[in-house]
Amino acid sequence: MGFKMKIKNRILAMILLLITTVAISGCYHRGIEDESVFKVSPFRVEQSAFLQLYIPNKSQSCLIRELVGVSEIDESREIEEALRLLKKRSTESVNFVNMNSLVFLNITVLTDTVYIEYEFLPETQLTEMEEALMLYAIINTATTHPEIDFVKLNNNHGYTVFFNYYNIEVPLASTPTLLYKDYISPYRSLEGWLEAMMEKREFPFVDELVVSAFHRIKTTPLSNYALESVEYNKYGEYVTMRVKMGLYDDEENRRDVHWSFLLELTGNRFFIKELLDHSGE
Repeated sequence: MGFKMKIKNRILAMILLLITTVAISGCYHRGIEDESVFKVSPFRVEQSAFLQLYIPNKSQSCLIRELVGVSEIDESREIEEALRLLKKRSTESVNFVNMNSLVFLNITVLTDTVYIEYEFLPETQLTEMEEALMLYAIINTATTHPEIDFVKLNNNHGYTVFFNYYNIEVPLASTPTLLYKDYISPYRSLEGWLEAMMEKREFPFVDELVVSAFHRIKTTPLSNYALESVEYNKYGEYVTMRVKMGLYDDEENRRDVHWSFLLELTGNRFFIKELLDHSGE
């Protein structure tokens, strides 16, 4: 009986040793995989962090969201690392707005705001949509940090716009209006209204008070127009748009005007709610 018990105890010990060996090797193998595999999860785990990126997807005209796993990140550099990964990810598909032409020169956090000094490479070319997607990819990514509400961008050359269209003189907040939703140009509504006036037809996306104000300013019929510049204070449900353009009458006389409008995003178009300011020669 004693001999049989010894045999059973030895067999049991060998089984326990085998289980322990498999468990240890399994943990080691899983650890190797953790270093090389991107994870998609909303939770932090020990020795890992998951950074939320907003990718500028130009083929879908919107931002898409991704969670990327990183190992043992220094929390003080979490925003900087997220923006570095955002740039890298933007180069990995032709469907994305390539952010390699953007150089981050300095990133500083002060209370609830990230201050980003940047510059574009000289050969950079961006459409209005691409500029908006890149701008809000940066802002939305940076403000995923729980202590950050705003991003203040400073162009190394002192420009007041991010590239051509979006003003960066004040700190900007994130917007949900580009997440899996098509970018809609605010200027498209003004363009549609001007075209409707030239064709003497109604345009439903402008307030009657704005129409009345325009006709008080512009008493002669509109035959053509030439846009010089357009600038937006932000992208979101409400947008202030400033335009500089030339208006032509039937005799090709030109009048240069500066207008500011308040627009509201309604469905798939911006509605021109108010004429905020105007001047002209």
